[in-house]
Amino acid sequence: MLGAHPSIVAPPECGFIQWNYDSFGNADFKQENQRSAFAEAVLTSKKMETWGLTKKDLLDAFDLVPSANYQSLCEAVFTAYATSRYSKGLPGVAVDKNNYYLDYLEEINQAMPHATYLHLVRDVRDVAGSYLEIDRKKHEGKYAPKLATTAEEIASNWCENNERTAAFLADKKHLVVRYEDLLVRPEIELARVASFLEISYDERMTRFYEFNDEPQETLGWKQKTLQPLDASRAGAFRRELDPEFGDQLWELAENTLLKFGYTY
Repeated sequence: MLGAHPSIVAPPECGFIQWNYDSFGNADFKQENQRSAFAEAVLTSKKMETWGLTKKDLLDAFDLVPSANYQSLCEAVFTAYATSRYSKGLPGVAVDKNNYYLDYLEEINQAMPHATYLHLVRDVRDVAGSYLEIDRKKHEGKYAPKLATTAEEIASNWCENNERTAAFLADKKHLVVRYEDLLVRPEIELARVASFLEISYDERMTRFYEFNDEPQETLGWKQKTLQPLDASRAGAFRRELDPEFGDQLWELAENTLLKFGYTY
């Protein structure tokens, strides 16, 4: 959705920011060899091949950064993607959508100290339904997800991730967005997100499927990114999930579900 906005760049998943921080977080990027080494490290990061960038793309973007440090060069990687893929020029907002960052929140904060955060939450029962559907399809490929399938593990991970994220964000600029609200009232929620990001609302965000750039390598389990919104998917667990399984998830995750406004 955000990637469809003309002022936003939201590339495919690649955790290069976290993976390269230890090696380059304090590098002197005034030195050409350091910028070159960082460009090479970025290009060899897992999944970066899906961005379609070259070393020249990165170095050209780096050369435009007036005061080079780790954060500004990471932002330049997003600019390089926007320029290469869309000729968007300098984006107003760069979005990094890596859910595994949940395990590296403090490191991400150190690497990108001026970042703001969108905390996207989905009802654990619909999360479970999605996990089980993906598991049934037995997707193949080096990036195929390996997901929990038991109520205990799904609920435990969901609660821990959301509670830890909420605690981390307590003193940082952030916005909580519920997945269900995006499905049911997309214009209102996206306008709220745009306001938070200090940009104007653009209706193209609701037509995200027309601008999709999800890599072929991951489309197998992300087919809905190619389709219009389906509001009926909000609370789909009530129709599709085994009731006993759903009840078990509620019992295991009730306190956290209530915190985010979910009901039985």
